[in-house]
Amino acid sequence: MVTASEKDYIYNYAYVPEHITDYVTAISGGEPFLIKDYLCYNSKGVLIFIGYPLKGAFVEAEIKDALDKAIEQVRPEQVALIAPAIQQLKYECSKGKADSYYRLDLSNIHIGQKLRNMIKHASRELHCEKRRTLGDEHKQLISEFLSSRKVDEDTQRLFEGIPKYVSSSPSAAVFEVRDSAERLIAFDIAEFNSKEYTFYLFNFRSQKYHASGASDLLLYELIKSAQEKGKPFLNLGLGINEGVIFFKKKWGAVPFLDYKYYSCNLSKSRISAIFRFLEVRQ
Repeated sequence: MVTASEKDYIYNYAYVPEHITDYVTAISGGEPFLIKDYLCYNSKGVLIFIGYPLKGAFVEAEIKDALDKAIEQVRPEQVALIAPAIQQLKYECSKGKADSYYRLDLSNIHIGQKLRNMIKHASRELHCEKRRTLGDEHKQLISEFLSSRKVDEDTQRLFEGIPKYVSSSPSAAVFEVRDSAERLIAFDIAEFNSKEYTFYLFNFRSQKYHASGASDLLLYELIKSAQEKGKPFLNLGLGINEGVIFFKKKWGAVPFLDYKYYSCNLSKSRISAIFRFLEVRQ
């Protein structure tokens, strides 16, 4: 468990979504704790190790030492590790996806004319609201997202835990857009519990109702809210695929951190669904 002073420390230096304890705890059920400058989560025999130091540069030798200490403390059956890169782990590990986090500098953002026109057009047809909780309509869009992809039951349960996260985090926010008939077209989930960063966590769109520029209008409103709160950066999350990368680069976001995922079996137990969740986030 992290103390009040440790929570303040995490708030001051968090720069990846996995540093947000309310988010990871609600989704994974893990208990957060710090080992040196690394945030970890203990979740029923699974150690989730966030290999991005809160303060200072990434040093492979330091992450290996901290990982060893975390394993010694928790004695897990399995380890889920994310980090910029790491070589020659002494544990039996398999490498998962490789990606990059994308960041938008909110102090130097330039919105091109084509994008401005799209936002202006969308704002004529849609209206955006900010709220604190997810209702049945939002949960339906999450279900639509899951049904459009091949996921296992464990991953589905993890995504269904998103409403719990939103309701339990005082710093999470939902940005939604509706049409003139008050139909929910799309919504974003953002997290503001960091001194310098806002985190763009999820974007869900209706499979039934479509409106051009809906996601751009949402991001525009999210950016305005982040700027009002004095946040200099927006972490837009991972690239995921070419379409998502195009959307983020269109706004001026650039890759700023490498992302590597590893799963390590310290027993013969099956790989936890928590590992998979780290790979299927939007």
